Amino acid sequence: MKFHARLASLILTILTILPCAALAAKENQAQAFGISIENDSKNVGGPGADQAYSNGLKMFYVYARDHVPRWAPKSIIESSYLKNELQNSVVNFGVSLNHQIYTPNNTRTSGLERSDRPYAAWLNMAFALHLRSDRRSQSLELSLGIVGPSALGERVQNDFHRMIGSEPAVGWKNQLGDEPAVQISYQQRLALFELRNSRGTYADLIPLFGGGIGNILIGMHLGILARVGKNLPNDFGPSRPSGAESDSFVVPSELSSKPQTSSYFFFAAFRGNTVARNLFLDGNTIRPNSTHITKYPITAATEVGIGVEVFPIGIVWRYIVRSPDFEENSGFNSFASLSVTYFTK
Repeated sequence: MKFHARLASLILTILTILPCAALAAKENQAQAFGISIENDSKNVGGPGADQAYSNGLKMFYVYARDHVPRWAPKSIIESSYLKNELQNSVVNFGVSLNHQIYTPNNTRTSGLERSDRPYAAWLNMAFALHLRSDRRSQSLELSLGIVGPSALGERVQNDFHRMIGSEPAVGWKNQLGDEPAVQISYQQRLALFELRNSRGTYADLIPLFGGGIGNILIGMHLGILARVGKNLPNDFGPSRPSGAESDSFVVPSELSSKPQTSSYFFFAAFRGNTVARNLFLDGNTIRPNSTHITKYPITAATEVGIGVEVFPIGIVWRYIVRSPDFEENSGFNSFASLSVTYFTK
């Protein structure tokens, strides 16, 4: 337990140090800091009930374009592929701290719910590479962290519940056990179609596909996103910040092209997922008797939202509805997401 607690502390320390080092190296180029919250609470526009994916928190930092941080592996820095992309594409690295909480629908019983998903928390630090050209966006992300009691899910959830005067979740003693978590995620987006006038782009259509491999998730996804608004950002659309099937990092528009004037847009998206393994449904990888349920191999999700960018602030809100993840649950789950990004030089 002490080792895992030290790992959590190390993740927080590294996240604090990295942006400071980057600011010193690239003080005259645009960078970005941000925070994203996903929750089923009404405080962020959710349905107002703890269910399934209960909470996600992401704090991220985006390095200036074409800046290669010191932590990037030499095999990537010295590769002919990256050198070629540095000449032909906009390159951004990013780093983030992520914390996620999953609970059964009934959080008022201390007994083990065998017909519902188990309690679980995931704390991780992610390192991302983003490549962007005029017609294509690619993201690759490596996540390192911990699942289990050392991820502090019980403390985070119940401290928040006490703060807002809500009842605590009392079944955390049944949560998934401690397990190191390693996850690699990839996503590609394409600029399929757009409508422009003299004032800029006002509608576009962006197909996307990707997948993940690791002990958190083994699966793939395919989807499409549509936007309409005023002066759409040149960033291939907003990304889902958290969740086991989240997007890899997508760079904010101000870091991928010349800063634009103020913009706003509405968007809608659909995504289909194929899942070979999901630790939060299948249980711990290294514990044969871990609590688990019978997952569906194919799921779907829809979302609607709105985005506003008034330099140096960008805000995106969305509402997500997911089809049932497992056979023991026939209901749809929903939650809301709010992301705020601050751009600086």
